This record gives sequence, C-alpha cells and structure tokens, in this order.
Amino acid sequence: ILAAVAAVVFTNAINDYQKERQFRKLNAKKDDRCVKLLRDGREQEINVKEVQVGDVLLMEPGDLLAVDGIILKSHNITCDESSATGESDAMKKDTTERCYVISGSKVLDGSGSMLVTAVGTNSFFGKTMMAMREATPDETPLQIKLDHLAEAIAKLGMAAAVAMLFTLIVKYFVQLALAGKGLPTSDVIFSDLVKIVIQAITIVVVAVPEGLPMAVTLALAHATTQMLRDNNLVRVLSACETMGNATTVCSDKTGTLTQNKMTVVEGTLSLLSFSFMDGAKTWMAEARKDVSEIVIESIALNSSAFEDKDEQGNLAFVGSKTESAMLGFIKSLGASYSTLRADVNLAKVYPFSSAKKTMSCVVESPRGKEPYRLYVKGASEIVLRLCTHYVDAEGDIKPLDGQARAKFDQIISQYADKALRTIALSYRDVSASEFKKFNDEEAPNDKLICLGVVGIQDPLRPGVVESVHDFAKAGVTVRMITGDNLQTARAIAKNAGILLKGGLAMTGPEFRALSKADQTEAVKRLQVLARSSPTDKTIVVRRLQELGEVVAVTGDGTNDGPALRMADVGFSMGITGTEVAKEASAIVLMDDNFSSILK
Repeated sequence: ILAAVAAVVFTNAINDYQKERQFRKLNAKKDDRCVKLLRDGREQEINVKEVQVGDVLLMEPGDLLAVDGIILKSHNITCDESSATGESDAMKKDTTERCYVISGSKVLDGSGSMLVTAVGTNSFFGKTMMAMREATPDETPLQIKLDHLAEAIAKLGMAAAVAMLFTLIVKYFVQLALAGKGLPTSDVIFSDLVKIVIQAITIVVVAVPEGLPMAVTLALAHATTQMLRDNNLVRVLSACETMGNATTVCSDKTGTLTQNKMTVVEGTLSLLSFSFMDGAKTWMAEARKDVSEIVIESIALNSSAFEDKDEQGNLAFVGSKTESAMLGFIKSLGASYSTLRADVNLAKVYPFSSAKKTMSCVVESPRGKEPYRLYVKGASEIVLRLCTHYVDAEGDIKPLDGQARAKFDQIISQYADKALRTIALSYRDVSASEFKKFNDEEAPNDKLICLGVVGIQDPLRPGVVESVHDFAKAGVTVRMITGDNLQTARAIAKNAGILLKGGLAMTGPEFRALSKADQTEAVKRLQVLARSSPTDKTIVVRRLQELGEVVAVTGDGTNDGPALRMADVGFSMGITGTEVAKEASAIVLMDDNFSSILK
C-alpha cells in the first residue's frame, strides 16, 4: 500500500513539474522590456516593472501597454483591445470621450502620451490575473465517479466484514458449546476473538482498491504525453479525462475560431469579382495591366501602415487592421509596397478622418495623363457618392449612371450581408493648376473614378468547419461567445456551422437582463452570444453546468480568463493567447488550432 501511495505521489509530482516547466517556457516574457515615459520633467527609458502611478507614458505604434491610464495627448491613436475585450475592431482614442486605455491593449497607429492610473495587481490585467488565482477547481467527472465507486466498495466491504465478524463469533461459541468441554480461559477466548477481528479487517483491506488511484494517475500521465504530440500541453492532469466527458464547447470567436487577422476575402475591382487569394491572382491575370497597377499603387501609397518585426521576430504589418489587410492583399499579388513608396513622391496626405470615413493622398504621376494623381479610399457608400465615373471590366472609364450605381450598391449589400467590412477604392488625375488650389485641411474628394470595392473580414482558421461538424457527430454542441457585434458573430457562426436552424443568437446585455429561469431556458438553444462581457461568459458556463453539462471553454484573450477558470476544462491558445488566458486554462493549444481539441 505504501509503495502504491508513493508511486501515485511521485508520478503526480513529476508530471506536474514537467508540464509547469514547459508552460513557463511557453509563457516566458522579456523581463527587461523597457518603455519610454516622462518622469521628473524629463524623458526616460525604464523597465516596465518600474512604472508607477503618476508617470506619463509615451505611446508609439507597436507598444504593448502593461498599465491602465488616461490619454493626455493623442495624434490619431488607435488601440487594439481585442485580447482584453474581445472586440476585433480597432478603438480610436482621444482626450475627451474615449480617453481611458486598459492594460493589455496594443497601440496600432498614432502617437501620444497617457497618465498612468493603475499598475500591477490594481490594473485591469492584474485584477484579472489575481481573480484567476483565487478560483478553486471543482472535482472532475472521473473523480466524482471514483468517489462513488470507492464509497460503494467501502460500504460493501464493511457490510461483508461485519457479517463475517458476526458469523465467525457465533460459530466460535456454538462450537465451544457443542464440544462440551466448558469455556476456555479468558486469555484464550480473547486471542481467538482477535484472530476473528483480524479476518474481518482483512476483508475490508482487500475490498479497498488501493491500486486504482495509481492506475488512474499512470493512465492520465501517459495521456498527457500522447496529447503533447498532438500539440495539447496539459497543465492540469485531470483535464484529460474531463475533456473526454465534455458535452458542450463554448468558444471565443476572435483569435480562436478566427485568425484575429483582418484579410481581404472578396472583392470586385474594375467589375471583375474574386474570392480569397486564389481568386485575386486570377483577377490579376484577367484585369488590364494599367488598371491593376493603379489599384496596387492606390493601396500601397494611400496607407500609413508598414511592415515590421513583431515580438517573436516575425514580419507583420503595423497600423490599422484594415490597412494591414489591404497591404497584405497586394503583397500576396507579388507587389512590394515599400518599393512603390520609394519610387513615388507624395505631394499631400489627408489622414483618415472618422467624421468623413475616408483617407486621401496626392502623388506625383509622371506616367499619368496629368502630373498629379489623387487616391481616395474609405467607407464604400461614402466614397461611391463622391464618384462620377467607374472602371469597367474592359478597363475603360465609364460614367457612373443610375444603373451602374445600383450595381455597386448591390455588391456592397451582398458583402454587408456576409458581415464583411467594405472599402471602396477610387482615384482621379489632377492638373498642376488644380493642384495649386488644394489646401492642407480639406481633401479634394470629388469627381472621382471608382476602381471597385473589397470586402475585409477576420477569416476562420483552417479546419474549424470540419472540427465543428465532427463535434456535432460526437454529440458535442459548439457555442460561440464573443465580444463582437451580433451581425458579424451571426455571419461567422453560420460559416463555421455553429448557428443552425432553430438556434438562438442574442447579445450579452439581452441575456444578462433575463431572469435566472429564463437564462436557463435560453441557454438550451443558445448558439451565439455577441457583445458579451467576461461576466456574461461565466453566467453561460454556470447555467450550462447547472443543467448537468460538462463544459469546455476555449479562448485566447484576457476577457476569456474567468470563463476558462470556471469551466470543467479550459483551452487557451499557446501562440496568440494572453498570459491571463494561459494561467486560467487547463490545456494550452500549442499550435493555436481549434482542431487540436478533437485529437
């Protein structure tokens, strides 16, 4: 028995040590990361751990903010808060209405400064981390079953021992009476009774399956090594068997089901349509060369995004997600934005305006009909109103009459129904005399020629549709819980095969407003929950558990942390996942692949 107990203890300890060591390697950060700030009236560069409340932090594109703060100066600052809030859209920050910045955000564009208001455990990121550590794990389904088994065996063994004890004592005294020799001395009777009690105790000892915990522990330890080969890093040993009993999977959208990387997925340029990158290359071959050159030049020059190395040393686009998607589009077509920018002189730039929803630039155009060319891009319906002509399938410029406008409106409507973000591209040639009349404040967006419309979306990860289908065949229901808007969530859920006929899609505030009984009833049909907060996610998990479901939760953001911890088994993303998500999860998907859960 002692050997069995020792084996269980050592197996658990060694396994936990190995997994925690691998997890720490996976989650290692650069402790010497420095930030720029103003302290004592001068600019300093200090370690991120030494930032204090009251410091003025300087913000630049690419910065990962480790503290909460209030914007003091903003020059078109745009932040990505998807890891903290689940909202995939970039958030514009200013000094009035949208002045609060939370830790975990990444500066995509612009520059400025912020007053630090919370650091460490008092920041948004820190509070979430501390909440993860306070939670206590519940018993797993296998532990509950083993407890019931052990209790049943104990009761049966005890009953058998008592019955045997009673039977042997009766037999002992009956045999003494039948022998007719009288009662032996008390010492002999006591010795014989002790032997009978030992026999009864032996039954109890034999009945207890002391080898069962060791067998289960060894089996689970072996399972963790097997799962590691399938890119599943198991941090909690019992999570292996829990996942085998899962009846529902609640998945985040951004970064889990989707790639958290805005991409051009559809487009109609010079009235030639394409889908995904293979179709774009076909469009490149079919479109007239001078038209495709104008399109590529328009995207490359009329943009403030650029390519740089990320934290892992990989090349990635820095700037607005929409502009990064556009640059990624022309890069896949074999064009180099940096070469184009180096070869062309920018005469004027009109940055993106949230009021006008457009961005414009004027470039010198030695090969064009006029010495200058104006490029304009922006919200499709707004840019289309500024256009008077368009480029047709043959590459000819035609007047944008009522019929042509209706055609473009139909294209925009089709893309909107698929929850695509539509961007229109346009241009016009500008004479030298007209260029002199341009001012630096008001973009001359009129009499434009429409090049076409592209649809941008955060696409599904490869294999997600097949995985959802396989889950359904195994009797496991997949639900999407996201911070994104309802229309986008519906479209993605339909594409993934999550939102089916009869399924319920609603927003977090709507779900939160329901009574407990109504929430329990709604969660039975719930397949999509949009605009959800971390609280909404935990409520859904709790209601499902109350219905007897074994719940698995997948997520990569800070906002997924509470739900990952509360779930019976939590999956986080090893590459793109935040530290909070990994800390809260029981299993880390090393390859960030939703399909790895099935393995």
